[in-house]
Order: sequence, then structure tokens, then C-alpha cells
Amino acid sequence: MPTTTATRPRRADAERNRARILAAASELFAERGLDASMPELAERAGVGVGTVYRAFPDKDHVLSAVMAERFRWLTAEIDAAIAATDPWSAFTDVVWKGAALHAKDRAFHQCLPQALDLPDVSEARGRTLDAFQRLIKRAQAAGALRSDVVAEDIPMLLAGVGLSRSSGPGVSWERHLALVIDGLRAEGAHPLPSKPLTRAQLDAMVSELPCPR
Repeated sequence: MPTTTATRPRRADAERNRARILAAASELFAERGLDASMPELAERAGVGVGTVYRAFPDKDHVLSAVMAERFRWLTAEIDAAIAATDPWSAFTDVVWKGAALHAKDRAFHQCLPQALDLPDVSEARGRTLDAFQRLIKRAQAAGALRSDVVAEDIPMLLAGVGLSRSSGPGVSWERHLALVIDGLRAEGAHPLPSKPLTRAQLDAMVSELPCPR
């Protein structure tokens, strides 16, 4: 019994510290991307550097947890949108939310090529793309979204939004995204010149994307 009662508080403390570190990491990576350091994370979380390393062996493990959380959030947004009344508005609302992650969150845009090699991130992203495909099919069935769009098209379009953000002040990613969304409408659509990317081809292309500072 003494061993059990002595262990429980340490486990509770460890969970609280991990939650604090993850919350701080979410903010820090959003602001600084890959430039964020473990000592900076410890300071932001209000814990010692040793506490950070006990929770996460290295920065890749922190990055994995943060990025997987981003994808789980986006998947939840997509699942909610699938139940919305207007399929086109539901689709475009999610596209805007995904674009905002790329444009405003340095972790999501800058770190994605590196994070894709991390198992938790890869799994979470796969679920996001699967959910996006369900949302896409619903908008296509309503006749609002062009019939040749697939989920694997979306990340490359949003990556361009992220690059607009990195170009400096005065570059409006909202304008570029509005143009992209208009091009996704079924009305007036013309045949596309090539087949869509496979999931593996998409991953290969994303891994080669530039990582703006």
C-alpha cells in the first residue's frame, strides 16, 4: 500500500505537467515553428527543462503531439460539418479553417513536412483526409462541388495559402483562398489536365515543400 499511495501523486503530477507542456508547446510552435527550443518550452510552461524531457524525450516527440492534436481538431470540425444542412457552405467553412491553420499557425505550415514522418501525425492526418473525402462526396452529391476533386487535392491548395503568408506583409492569403474556392465550384468547371495524386504521391510532395521561417 505505501508504494501505491506514493506513486499516485507522482503520476498525477506528471499528467498535469504534460498537459501544461503541451498547451505551452501549442502556443510556442504556432508562433515560432521549428525555431522553438526545449528551454523556451520549459520557460513558457513554467517547469524545469528536466521536466520537459521527462515528458517528451526530444523536440520531435513534442512536435508529434502538437501536430497530431491539430489534425484531430480539424477532423472533429469536418465531422461536424458533414452533419450541416448546406453541403457547400459546410465544405467551404472547413477549407477556410484549414487554410487559417496554414496561414496563422507556423507549426502547422512550417513543421508539416518534417512531422509527416512521425507515426502519430501520419495516423491523425490520414483520418483527417478520410473525413475530408466524406465531406467532399456530400458536396459533390449536392451538385455544388466539381466532381473530379478528391481529398488529396486539398492539402496542396492549402499549402499555397501558407506560402502566401510567408511572403511578407501586404500579401492577402484570404484573397488567394477565395480564388481557390471559386475554382472548386461545380458550375463552370472544366476537365482537369491530370489524375489526382494518390496518398503516397501527396506525402512525397508535401515532404519536399519549402519550410519558410
